[in-house]
Parts: sequence; structure tokens; C-alpha cells
Amino acid sequence: MANVLDVILKTIQDVQQKNKQNPNVETADPSVFDLLRNKIQDIDAKAKNNQLQKGKRNPKSILDLIKNGIEGARKENKKDPNVQTAPGSIFDDILKKVDQGPQRQASTGIKKIIEDYKLDVSRVPTNMLQDIQGQYLKDLQKLRQQYAQGIFDLSKKVR
Repeated sequence: MANVLDVILKTIQDVQQKNKQNPNVETADPSVFDLLRNKIQDIDAKAKNNQLQKGKRNPKSILDLIKNGIEGARKENKKDPNVQTAPGSIFDDILKKVDQGPQRQASTGIKKIIEDYKLDVSRVPTNMLQDIQGQYLKDLQKLRQQYAQGIFDLSKKVR
């Protein structure tokens, strides 16, 4: 878990540097990046103290919690009258990084299926394979959520 959070913290730093150096995009107030870091560090602290799922009916993945934190930071930034609203690209760039892992996993999964079943996809247009990969990702996430819910429910009963 800490690895994912470390990657996101590094991404926040990279996006901040990119934002400072890009003359075509308004430079965001540094407090926006501090807010983002605080949200991620809060998730990290809860993960280390095993408090992420306490009191919840449905378990959430660490990636979902990170996305919620980033979206929460976006909303807080919009509402804060003392800090100018940051360009949306800042939040979007960080969210893209969060989504890269699952997308890579889906791509690898589809490639493995093609290999295992010796499927000839040479004539299949790339966009159709991407659609299949997107559906595979949704199905995989749904399956993982079902298993997580089952394990979560079981752990509540065993206590």
C-alpha cells in the first residue's frame, strides 16, 4: 500500500514542478499541492493504523480512497475563497497516474488471454481491442469488489 501512496506523492511533486515550469498554464497556489499531499498522507496514516475500513459497510480499494481524496481536494480548492482555484489539469494529471496501474493490469490480462488461447487478433482494429480491454477492466474491478465484499463481511462475522 505504501508503494502506491509513495508513487502518488511523487506524482504530486512532479505535477507541481511541471505546473511551475509551464508558461502556458496558470501556476497553482502551493497550498493546493499541500492539500493534495495531506489527503494522501491521511490515507497513508489510516492504512498504517488499519483504520481504512472501520465502520464501513462496503470496503473500498486503496485506489478508490486515493481518487476520493484527490476529488475532495479539488472540491475544497474550489470552495476556498482565500486560494485561487487551480487548473483542473493538475487534479486530472494525478488521477491519470492513479488509473495507470489498473489499466496496465487490464492490458497485461488481455495479452495473456490472447496468448493462452492462441488467438489471432492481427485483423482486429486497435480501438476494438481497447474497448475489450476497457470492458475487461470493468469486469475485473467488479469481480475484485465482490470478493473484497465477501472477505470484508466474513471478517466482520469472525470478530
